[in-house]
Amino acid sequence: MDRVSAKVRELSPDVVLLQEVWLGSHADRLSTALQPDWTPICSKRRGGGPRGGLLTYVRASAGWQAIVPPEFQAFGVSAPVWKIWEGDGLGGKGVLAVDLERGEQRICAVNTHLQSQYSGSNYDDVREAQLIELREFVSRFHPSRLTIVAGDFNTDCRESLYSRVEALGTDLTVEARVPGNPGTTANPRGGRPEWIDYIVAANSHPWTVSANLELIANQSTDVPYSDHSGLLCTVRITPRN
Repeated sequence: MDRVSAKVRELSPDVVLLQEVWLGSHADRLSTALQPDWTPICSKRRGGGPRGGLLTYVRASAGWQAIVPPEFQAFGVSAPVWKIWEGDGLGGKGVLAVDLERGEQRICAVNTHLQSQYSGSNYDDVREAQLIELREFVSRFHPSRLTIVAGDFNTDCRESLYSRVEALGTDLTVEARVPGNPGTTANPRGGRPEWIDYIVAANSHPWTVSANLELIANQSTDVPYSDHSGLLCTVRITPRN
């Protein structure tokens, strides 16, 4: 958590979307290190940790303000709870939406974390159901409400299920996936690099959206930050003529 907060301060993004912040103590440690410069936003479980492990930060000096309370929706389909050695069924994974406003600008930042794959269980059916739920969740927003959907989809871009990711909107990570790119997993299954983390612009019809993206590299689990490489994305939004 200390290395994560130090990296956030180094990069100084306007909006930070984190997954797998399961414990209230971890969220508190991050927030203590980042406040008052970044404001934490989440939906808390009764035990104090962020629901779904999803935690969003907004940089105070960037001028963005959360205009309504965050909306969290748990996925209706998940892995069996009794498989406690996997943890996903107990995690209450879902979607966290935060409405942000700056002057006349308004966007919705959607943070999500889908079902993980395990040895012997790739959970294609669960991930597909969750991707359908995610699209339905985003489709409820007004068509002019630009929505940035980001997080850990646990779905490689070469899987057939990737078409469900594309159905959400414009995948802003495409141009970064050049030949030889190591992907976003520090410990890929079978040693094969995988790209499973995405940033997608949805409801972007009135807008032209472009992005520059780079990886925040990790070598292995928690070295130095995570078992994934992070995504640093600069998004440019202009009205269509």
